[in-house]
Amino acid sequence: MGKKATAKGRTPEDIKLEFIQKVHLFEDLNPDELREAVRYMNIKEYDKNDYLFFEEDAEPGIFILIDGLVKLIKETQDGKTIIVRLVFPGDVFGWIEWGRNTPKSTYTAMAILKSKVLYISNKDFITLAIKYPAVAIKMTCDATANLLQTYEILKSIASGRVEERIAKVLLELADRIGVEKDGKIIIKLPLTRQDIAEMTGTTVETAIRVMSRWKKQGIINTERGYIEIINRRELEKLLV
Repeated sequence: MGKKATAKGRTPEDIKLEFIQKVHLFEDLNPDELREAVRYMNIKEYDKNDYLFFEEDAEPGIFILIDGLVKLIKETQDGKTIIVRLVFPGDVFGWIEWGRNTPKSTYTAMAILKSKVLYISNKDFITLAIKYPAVAIKMTCDATANLLQTYEILKSIASGRVEERIAKVLLELADRIGVEKDGKIIIKLPLTRQDIAEMTGTTVETAIRVMSRWKKQGIINTERGYIEIINRRELEKLLV
């Protein structure tokens, strides 16, 4: 009996294969190897505000976001919540354990929007990495880049001014997913002031005050569901 097809006539394997062809971890694999790789992957779906996993009870494994938006959250010793990273479609997150090499600190993952991911268990990813070393090398490079990014975020929170931290986040989002229109940059993300505060290690009240001032000054505009950068140069000045 054939594999169950979706409403559009595609099987889950078709969906996985079509997607991973665009993911850089697997760009060195040939068509036969890609078909082999998808056998180790499972599709998981989450509604808005669902938790993918919690820091304390998370199992190792690799997640690749297909659709939606996910935030990775870290709790500090003084009870504050920090968003260490936003995950966009095509991004990889999670971690791998090998032997006794287990991470001392992980994080919580939460869906900001309805999201769909590919999941590869710890065991299956190790199997893939042994079969295809290029995948392991790219995963190591990704992990290193993400670790450095997290370090920069924590360093900025510890030492940078609030205005500088918020400006840096907005500019990074603009570079990552911003769309230029009529000389402005539109960031279509349903980020709340709470999210901005957690991404910059400040309070909601401070985030509201800073962004309201920038709105009055004509630097940004904020509406429900998007942020519009009107004067990028003024934000860049805050990073100098």
